[in-house]
Amino acid sequence: PQALELAKDLGIPHGITIHDHAWICPRLTLTRPDGTYCGEPDLRACETCRRDYGTYLETGLTVAALRRRSATLLGTATEIRTASADTATRLRRYYPKLRPTIVPLQETQALPTLIPAKPGPRHVLVAGAIGPEKGLPILLAAARDAAARNLPLRFTLVGHSIDDAALLATGTVFITGPYQSGEVVNLIRAQNADLALFPSTCPETWSHVLTELWQAGLPVAAFDIGAPAERIRATGRGFVLPLGLPAHALNNALLAARW
Repeated sequence: PQALELAKDLGIPHGITIHDHAWICPRLTLTRPDGTYCGEPDLRACETCRRDYGTYLETGLTVAALRRRSATLLGTATEIRTASADTATRLRRYYPKLRPTIVPLQETQALPTLIPAKPGPRHVLVAGAIGPEKGLPILLAAARDAAARNLPLRFTLVGHSIDDAALLATGTVFITGPYQSGEVVNLIRAQNADLALFPSTCPETWSHVLTELWQAGLPVAAFDIGAPAERIRATGRGFVLPLGLPAHALNNALLAARW
């Protein structure tokens, strides 16, 4: 924030691109510690969350103080950019006078044809570094349900998680391990998956991983929250699932999906 305050004090024109929810939430992602979406409750509940679960911003900065500071800094910008309409709408709930410009972070017009659905067992791919807010509890519950019901369903994680051992113990998940920048699309293609699952339960502001999954030709299933849901609806390159869908219903949807 000091850099933006300096620009304001010197009268230097500056723009702001919204990358995450740090202007609203001291935990950055609008999620609880288990990764689930908080629902954006009232200020009192947000202060309790900060006090109980901690902050990724300055110690002692209350949610009210953060939002007052954000209102000042955002109000001095010559332009505010968001990558999605969802993020712009969410930001304006707190700062109604803002008029963000929506500028996608990547061009997605020249994407390959989606891999067609085929009968038989289904191979579902997840990509990225998966922690709670990126959907680890969702993936783990789905893998355990697939094993318990002996479903014709298996998962590959291109990347890693904060608990690979638990995923591997299900017997239904294969993990490729961390990857270098620029190689993920080829790694995704090499797995020969049928479709991808984007298990994040936080309101993502864009998601480069979603673009990479599409570049590899995979349709994507995502929960109905944030920019990924917006982008899937706009392109038709996948389908959107209800937020909070239990593991057995998620797996049923993945097995029944047609595109």
